[in-house]
Amino acid sequence: MNRNDTIALGLTIAAVVIVPGLANAYLSQWGYPWVGSAVWATGYGLGVLYIWYEWIRPIDITGPEGVGYEQDESTEE
Repeated sequence: MNRNDTIALGLTIAAVVIVPGLANAYLSQWGYPWVGSAVWATGYGLGVLYIWYEWIRPIDITGPEGVGYEQDESTEE
C-alpha cells in the first residue's frame, strides 16, 4: 500500500466515524434522536461496506498453489 492509499484509507475511516457521529449528535440535540440514530447506523454501515469493498475484498489471501499433502500411491484403490 503506497502513501496515497494509506492517507485515503485514514481519511475514509475518519469520515466514516466522524460524519455519522456528528450527524447523530446534531439531530439528537434538535429533538430527533431516532432519526439521528438511524443516520448514524446507516452512515457507519455503508462506510464499513465501502471500506470492505475498496480495500479488504481485493486482498489475495489464498496460499500458493501446489502445496499440500501428496497422495500415497499404496493407499489408492
